[in-house]
Amino acid sequence: MLLVPSRTRSLDADVAALGLGWDDLGGGYWQLRGAAFALVVAEIDPVAEAEDDDMLRLFGHGEPRTREARRWLAQQLGAEEMAMEMQDLEGFEEVIRKLVAALPAEQVLAAYAPEQRMAGLPPEQRMAGLPPEQRVAGLPPEQVLLAMPDDALRALSDAYLETLSAETRAAIRARIGR
Repeated sequence: MLLVPSRTRSLDADVAALGLGWDDLGGGYWQLRGAAFALVVAEIDPVAEAEDDDMLRLFGHGEPRTREARRWLAQQLGAEEMAMEMQDLEGFEEVIRKLVAALPAEQVLAAYAPEQRMAGLPPEQRMAGLPPEQRVAGLPPEQVLLAMPDDALRALSDAYLETLSAETRAAIRARIGR
């Protein structure tokens, strides 16, 4: 018995190279004709659909439909007594992707610290949805000035600009051209 997620061109080529032929038994099952012994191939994806089997869906390309199948997979991923590391198994990433896709977004996001959820996002996405007062909360006053639009900075008097640190004054003068 050979279990495969689905028939592929390379599998078909291997079967042809061995001089064997495919006999469709229906429902995702095939018998290879011409072998010295009976050889049955089960395509996980069609068998899982034909038999409505969520356990098989976990090992193919289909999405599990029941909570029990997702729970079983989660238990297997946490099993310490397994001789092989799960992440070393072929297709592990796809199984994890399916499991995560089946979870509510809030549950997935809750597994990460805020810094991890924000990592890699550009500043405009990090700040999206925040009102202006929250965008500048915690900044020293001179930093808040640098967040102002150029037109507002141009309205500041030279006397006020002289009260600022040299670094802030230089940044503002470079933006407003005076």
